[in-house]
Amino acid sequence: MTHRAKRSLILSVGLAGAAAMVPAAGYAMEVVFDPANFAKDIEQVAQDVQMVQQLRQQVQNQRQMLRGWGFSGLQGIMRSMGQWQQVFGGQSGPYGATDPGPNLSRQYPIDPGSYAGKSDGEVQRMRDEWNQEDRNVLVENRTVQDHVYLDLDPTAQRMGQYVENSNSAPGTTAAVQAGNEELATLVTQLQSLQAQEISEGRTDVERAAQDQSEAAYGEAQRQAVRGDWAQPQPPTGTMDNPFPLAAQ
Repeated sequence: MTHRAKRSLILSVGLAGAAAMVPAAGYAMEVVFDPANFAKDIEQVAQDVQMVQQLRQQVQNQRQMLRGWGFSGLQGIMRSMGQWQQVFGGQSGPYGATDPGPNLSRQYPIDPGSYAGKSDGEVQRMRDEWNQEDRNVLVENRTVQDHVYLDLDPTAQRMGQYVENSNSAPGTTAAVQAGNEELATLVTQLQSLQAQEISEGRTDVERAAQDQSEAAYGEAQRQAVRGDWAQPQPPTGTMDNPFPLAAQ
């Protein structure tokens, strides 16, 4: 019960008691007006109105915070993120194996014994495969560069739209959504840098592997030529005298 209601109840009870004590002939009486109590009532009402206005403003603020963001560039972000799977071939490409050692050893043998008994034609076919793989890596590297370059302008436009729309975000929730998509765009840019590093790293790895294989093949050839140098076979016949006239 409010202060005003309590005061009204007390006033009613007092008046009823006073009426019971007054004779019937003198029942009519004059109600006394108290300016001090009236001023307090006015002050209390004003405080109540102010409290209601504050609650109303809080509800409106909460409603604004819950409002969503009308703009979204998430589709473009996901498209930029997904393009690297196409460039690198996904799970079926050279990056699909967590242990690339066996495939690397098969494609680029580093044991000189692996070349024993191979003809010149077989070795040439291996070199052709190495050159083709080197070409594939260069194509991959160029593809990564092209994707990064072509994505620069759309990303710049998307970031401009983020800033423009986030500045006029209707509430905290919308501002958070804008920040999340801006962060996702930053992650996309980091993925682009990683893609370039991966492609350049693969270029170095493939060429280093080819150099090792060439060195192993050279060692195999050296061993084949010098195989019996440690234990040379003695001659089976006599040597011809290169100076037969000297003995005359």
